[in-house]
Amino acid sequence: MNCQRLDRNISEKRYLFLLCFLVNVAFLVGTGGLAFAKKVENSCVDCHSDSDFLVTNKKLYNYFQQWTSSTHNQEEVTCTDCHGGNQEEADKKLAHGKDIDSNVRFANVPDTCGTCHDDIYNGYRKSPHFENLTKKKDGHQGPNCVTCHGSLNVAALNVNTVKKTCVQCHNEKTKNNPEIPDKAENLLNQFLSIHRFYRYISLRGEPTDTKSFLTGIDGQLEDLSTTWHTFDLKNIATKTRTVLDSLSAKRDEVRKQMKSRQK
Repeated sequence: MNCQRLDRNISEKRYLFLLCFLVNVAFLVGTGGLAFAKKVENSCVDCHSDSDFLVTNKKLYNYFQQWTSSTHNQEEVTCTDCHGGNQEEADKKLAHGKDIDSNVRFANVPDTCGTCHDDIYNGYRKSPHFENLTKKKDGHQGPNCVTCHGSLNVAALNVNTVKKTCVQCHNEKTKNNPEIPDKAENLLNQFLSIHRFYRYISLRGEPTDTKSFLTGIDGQLEDLSTTWHTFDLKNIATKTRTVLDSLSAKRDEVRKQMKSRQK
């Protein structure tokens, strides 16, 4: 009997201890007493994924939806990487910080994008576009990265989209170098040929020789990507032609090798 009573007393004490512990935890969580209670994995996603925004703030809802399907999301670039703030804070003011829009103001966008795209940013800084962005403060300011690529679900301009983008500023009405859209379209047509030759060589060329050659071409293409963002069309045309001629010659060489193997 004494043993049974002792066991019962121990069980009751354990129960009371557990009950007190749970009550204290609930109190601390409710009052913010535990540090981890204030933290969340990503308060931006938790808040802005709310479907109520479809009605209450459709612009904000669409903005979030663009991010979810974007390359930025796939590369784990989150809201705070561009906007600042603290995504671990559940409180709205603390999460947003003092100036949530500072990094994405029109003139500040290149600096923000440049934290990741540093090589392209360095090219852009040499361009007349950047000069106009930083010197002009009226409605003629720009363009910046977003003007051409969008802000979230970004895309590189191609032969089907470049003319429509350039003509926003470069047209007969503005008299601002209206020939530029056609020149840019022509250059990207050449870029299509570059990709066709590159694919042909990579699929049909001798593996060892092809790998060495295309490694050199890759370096030229990276440089050409940076050069594009200087918007020096003459220099872009020269470099494009150099790459295109190299690939064209290599393509002809691969064709001859294929014919020799067939004999």
